[in-house]
Amino acid sequence: MIRVLRLLVLLYLAIDLSACNQSPTQPSGSGTVTSPAPSSPVNGAQIAFGSQPIVLTVVNATGGAATYTFEVASDAGFTAKIATKDAPAGSNGSTSVTLEPLAAGHDYYWHARGNAGATNGAFSAASKFTVGADVAIQAPQPVSPLTGGSGTTRPTFTVTNATHTGSTGAIVYRFEISANAGFSPILASQTVPEGVGQTSFTPATDLPAGTLFWHAQAFDATNNASSAFSASQSFVTAVTIDLATVNFQRFVNVTNWKVTDQILSVTQDGRTGDMCVNHTKSGIWPTTDFLGDPNTQVEGNQWYFANINGQWYAGAGEWLRPGQTCKGGQYTEQIGPDGTWDGPMDTWQPKPGELVGYMVTTPARAYPDFRTLDERSNILLQPWHDSRFNTLGRR
Repeated sequence: MIRVLRLLVLLYLAIDLSACNQSPTQPSGSGTVTSPAPSSPVNGAQIAFGSQPIVLTVVNATGGAATYTFEVASDAGFTAKIATKDAPAGSNGSTSVTLEPLAAGHDYYWHARGNAGATNGAFSAASKFTVGADVAIQAPQPVSPLTGGSGTTRPTFTVTNATHTGSTGAIVYRFEISANAGFSPILASQTVPEGVGQTSFTPATDLPAGTLFWHAQAFDATNNASSAFSASQSFVTAVTIDLATVNFQRFVNVTNWKVTDQILSVTQDGRTGDMCVNHTKSGIWPTTDFLGDPNTQVEGNQWYFANINGQWYAGAGEWLRPGQTCKGGQYTEQIGPDGTWDGPMDTWQPKPGELVGYMVTTPARAYPDFRTLDERSNILLQPWHDSRFNTLGRR
């Protein structure tokens, strides 16, 4: 009887040892392979959903492991495994695998072991990481300046705040300004925190004169989530001209004339020669006989400002009849010679995109002949347009 009991005890011990050798947390085989050391992500890491895919990395074990097995589970006991991946040992002292995207807003646990032939090393200690919320951010909507508008050399750029889904962190907005629609290169950029309802940015330094483009993007650094850029907008920087420094061509210096008129818009095409300057005093200013002819009445003149080699020049242009705002004959190649101005404005041919100033006054071209009120409008600067060319001056 005693002999039988001894045999049963030995049989039990043999079965128990065999079961231990098959445990996933214990080494198996005849060799010795140490556990690899988890490297990345570190234990307790918070990973933004948008940063996926996640790469798991271990420092290689000793013992000649040829492959590594990585396991990912939703629990620390690894009873609910989500992924199991094998990878050959890395040659640089570490081994990595890339996971398929994981669900947002959950904790995950991972460990790894080395395998050398029939010998499986012990799994490393489990490490935990958390995948953040799935955040989607829509592009912000531009508010000002909008395409076709104008601004100072330090305009305030404004967008309506981006809408979003998911639990976001603090949202910031990146504004970019460029001289071309391709946004290369960037002239100015700034990242600012989100405002209430709208977010704005004002440059700290002057932007260059001419047509500029801008757009903005919303970004959540906590979740590494960003929106697309807003639709780009173009605008013209409104450069202030100091009339005291202007070279007035031939007729009269209107620096001290009273500003009673406001330009509403300027539309022109150097290809067709059409020039329209809409202003508030059209048809209101008093008229006068042109060259003493009571049948030909005029109320003012269009004016042009040209920046030539850094110097502003100004010249009175076409005569305006009562209520007239559009004149023909203002061709790119002919506007300077037709103006009968002094040099260098007499040979001026504005280039497409060149910033040109426009003004309207009471009669001034033959001053003091036909003189009436000595009044003028503001000066509006915008790029010269010629439909034969694009905004970059190319056909």
